Amino acid sequence: MIKKLRNKNLKFFLTGFIFFLISTFVFLNQKFYKKNNSLKNYNVFKNEMQNIHSLFANQIQNQYKKKKININKGESLNITLLNNGVSQKEVYEVSKILRKYISLKKINTNQFFEVLINNTSKKIIRLTINLDNITSLHIFKKNDRFIANKIEKVLFKKTTLAEGLIKSSLFQAAKKEKIDPEVIIDFARIFGFEIDFQRDIRKNDIFQIVYDKYVDDDGELQKNGEIIYAYMKNKEREIALYRFQDKRGIVGYYRTNGKSIEKALMKTPINGARLSSRFGMRKHPILGYNKMHRGTDFAAPKGTPIMASGSGIIEAARWNGAYGKYIRIRHNSKYKTAYAHLNSYARGVKRGAKVRQGQIIGYVGNTGRSTGPHLHYEVIVNGKRKNSQRLKLPSGRTLRGSDREKFEMSRIRIDVMRSNLIN
Repeated sequence: MIKKLRNKNLKFFLTGFIFFLISTFVFLNQKFYKKNNSLKNYNVFKNEMQNIHSLFANQIQNQYKKKKININKGESLNITLLNNGVSQKEVYEVSKILRKYISLKKINTNQFFEVLINNTSKKIIRLTINLDNITSLHIFKKNDRFIANKIEKVLFKKTTLAEGLIKSSLFQAAKKEKIDPEVIIDFARIFGFEIDFQRDIRKNDIFQIVYDKYVDDDGELQKNGEIIYAYMKNKEREIALYRFQDKRGIVGYYRTNGKSIEKALMKTPINGARLSSRFGMRKHPILGYNKMHRGTDFAAPKGTPIMASGSGIIEAARWNGAYGKYIRIRHNSKYKTAYAHLNSYARGVKRGAKVRQGQIIGYVGNTGRSTGPHLHYEVIVNGKRKNSQRLKLPSGRTLRGSDREKFEMSRIRIDVMRSNLIN
């Protein structure tokens, strides 16, 4: 019995082995045939693949159309999209989403959209707009409804030192040193409590600024950060200011002794203006007779921004007879300031609104009794109008206690940083 089983297993094994050899031979022979056949027909195969690629590429190109569009003068975004083949329904849906991120009224001829449209259905596949030089907004369809995705560039902070020698004006010196205008305007605002850059600047005055700037991975400037340190040598006096945030979270600029540069009111509420008429008796340019001029006039182009010279509450923002468009701010129980002949008010400026020192409240105009674009500026002390250019104003606070200790450590760190940047 055992012998019969052994013979049976042996036969099974030999049969399997022979089948394996035959199968291997057939497989190798088939593979060899295919290899030789493919080599012979390689060029045919290559041409076929190129034809298929061209066919699909043409189909994709015919199905979708990518184009850059901008808003034409006198048109709205909706009209521009309709003129570029987008359906009325999708224009409405896209506009609805865009309004959440940008005012459609502010979209101008300088802004470009990139739109990918299905040529057959006239439906938007994707719409892209740069909200600024850092952030782009992508609108696309997901589950038959539009959604938006904001993408921001990765930026790198770079602390920079800039300095210059003034020959004619601060702005010309800054331009020569290739300092971004935004930085120098902020610098002038910081020193606006102490220096009038139109009248106090002298030839060979020196300035120095340490500030942060943010660059992309190509090293291109995308935005400016805060000024950390500001220095001026003016009229043989030296003023060094350090940025510091106190325990209440309020940011200010302080001298080395911990005293704030801020005063009750800024020296001038407008940059880049010419003092055209001083406080005092003068022959009125329109009425033709001598009359007390109880303010200071600054001639500047129409539309030049006007700043609140101090923090406070707006008492009036309206038409005021010969003053034209007019703003009056109550700073405290003692001080008020007034701004006249404005062209327009800044957004949010109305009676009862709170404003911060240096905040833009309006723009230079020529309204009311006026011979040309200028700002008429008044400082009112205890109800009486005073000469703003000669008025001695109370200084800002001095840091004390733990704030003073933290400021000293911060000041030393800034000085070390500045020293390393110089070297």
